[in-house]
Amino acid sequence: GSYYEMGHQHGSLLAKEILEGPLPYYQTYIRKILKTGGLGAAAPLVATLLRRLVGGQVAKALPDFATEALRGLADGSGIPYKDIISGCVMPDSLVWAASRNIQIKGVDPAVRHRLALGIGCSSALAWGDATTDGKLLHGRNFDYHGVETWTKTAGVMFHDPDEGQPYVAVGAAGILMGGVTAMNQAGLTLTVHQHMFTGATSLGGTPIGIVGDLIMRKAETLDDAERILAEHTPIGCWTYIIADGKTREVLCHEESPKRQVNLRFGAGKETHFSYANIYLDPELGKTERNLYGSYWRANLGRQQRLTTRLESAEGSLDANGIASILADTGGTSCRLHKSIAMLMTVGSVVFRPEDRVLWVATGEAPVSHNLYEPFSLDSRDHAPELGCLDGGVPDDKASARAFEAYRRAYLAYFDDDNVAKARTLMSTSCSEKPEEPLYHHLSGLLALRAGDTDAAAKGLARTIELGHPDEERMAASFLWRGRTSDLRGLRDEATSDYRTVLGLVADPAVTKAARLGLRQRYSKSQARGISVDFAFADVMTP
Repeated sequence: GSYYEMGHQHGSLLAKEILEGPLPYYQTYIRKILKTGGLGAAAPLVATLLRRLVGGQVAKALPDFATEALRGLADGSGIPYKDIISGCVMPDSLVWAASRNIQIKGVDPAVRHRLALGIGCSSALAWGDATTDGKLLHGRNFDYHGVETWTKTAGVMFHDPDEGQPYVAVGAAGILMGGVTAMNQAGLTLTVHQHMFTGATSLGGTPIGIVGDLIMRKAETLDDAERILAEHTPIGCWTYIIADGKTREVLCHEESPKRQVNLRFGAGKETHFSYANIYLDPELGKTERNLYGSYWRANLGRQQRLTTRLESAEGSLDANGIASILADTGGTSCRLHKSIAMLMTVGSVVFRPEDRVLWVATGEAPVSHNLYEPFSLDSRDHAPELGCLDGGVPDDKASARAFEAYRRAYLAYFDDDNVAKARTLMSTSCSEKPEEPLYHHLSGLLALRAGDTDAAAKGLARTIELGHPDEERMAASFLWRGRTSDLRGLRDEATSDYRTVLGLVADPAVTKAARLGLRQRYSKSQARGISVDFAFADVMTP
C-alpha cells in the first residue's frame, strides 16, 4: 500500500512486539550510556537535552513520506507518535554526540589501523569463481545496541509498495523501513555500516534508514543506487554495501556530510569483498579518530579475518560457507581478538539475490552461531524447501556456554544496573573457558568497580599470566592491576605496574593514566566510577 498504510499494517500486526523492541529501548539508551560514562545523576538531564535539541533536529530532517509511514506505525500500534520518533532518531543523535565529544577532546587521528589495513557490522560477499555455482552471495552481521530487544522481536518484513518494487527487509518489530538490511525484486542487496569515531557529522542532512529504503523501492541497477545516494546528504558517517545479483558486482558507497565516494568491485578479477567499519577512501579515513584503541583493533582484526576466510574458501563457497564466516570467532587465543561474531551481533543474513532468496539467523546474540531459516521474496514467505543453514553452529560447547554467560552479564550490567549479578555470570564464563584472558580482565574490572580489590587483583593477575595477542591489551591489564594495588595500599607494586605500562606499546589514554598513577594514588571514588564496556571487555576512558 501507501507509506501510511504499510506503516499502519506493521503497527497493528506487531503492536505488542514493538513495545518490547528497539524503539522503546532507544528512548532511554543515551541516558544509560551517559550514566555508565560517568555522568551519574546528571545523565537524565543531559540525555533529555540531547533528545530535545539534537533528536529534534534529526526529526525535522525526516522527509514527508517517512513521517507519513511513522504516523501510520503510531496509529496502527497505538504508541504515541512522539515515542516512535524518539526511538527513531537515536542512531544519528548518538553519532553526532560521539563526534562532538571527539572535537571537544581534540583526539588524534586513528592512523595505525589504516597503515595495517592495506587496501567494520561485517559484510562478506563472494561471486564468480569464489562460489560453487558462480552466483553472488552477500553475508551480513548486524552489530548494534540493544542486544536483547533485536533478537526478542526479530522480523522478516515483506514490502509491496504502491510506489516502487517489492523488497524484503530484515530487522525487528518497529523498524519500519528497509534501509539497513534488505533485498529488492531487481536483485539488489543493501547493508549499512556505521562509522562511530569520526569528527565529521553535521545536523541538517537525511537521517539513516531513509535513503536505503528509497534504493530498495526504486533502484534496479547500481547506477540507480549511486544516483539516489548522490541526491542526499547524511547526518552521520556511513557506508552502504550494495550488490547486484544479476551483474555480480558490488558498490561500496562511503560517505560523510562533506564527501561521498563510490567504489566498484566485480567488473575485473575480484571474486570477493569484505567490509568492517573502516573507511577505504583515504580522505574519509582522515576523519577517523583514535578515541578508543580496542574498537579500532577489533575492526581491523575483523576485516583481516573476513578477507582470510574468503580467500581460503575460494571456489568452494556456498550459502552455508558464508554463514560459517559470519560465525567465525577469530582463530586466536582470545575470543574477542579477531572475532567476526560478537556480543552485539543481533542480526545475521545470507542473501542470494539472483534467486531473490535469503537465510536469516535465529536465536540470541551472536545470532550467527544459530540456525538460519530460509525465505523467498518471490513467494513473500518462509521457504523451507531451501533448507536451513547450520554452518555457524559452534562445535565447542564450553566456549558457547562461556559466551552466553558473558552476554547475560552484559545485560545484567548495562540494562539492569546489577553489578553483582554481572560478576556472578562472568565467574561462569571464567570457569567454562579459563584460558580466555579477557574474561578474567573483565571480571577484574567489575570486581574493582564493586570495591572487591582482592578479586580484582586475582582476575587481573590471571589475565597477565595468560597474555594477549595485543600488547596494548596487556598494557591495560598492568594499568588496572597497578590501580588495584594502589587501593590495597601496595604502592610499590602499583608504581612497578605503571612503569611497565610505559615500557609497552599502549593506547594513548592508558599511557596518560599510567603517568598520572606515578604521580598520585588511584582512589576508591575513581574506581566506583569505572565505565566498563562489555563489547570489547575494556574501559574507553581509563
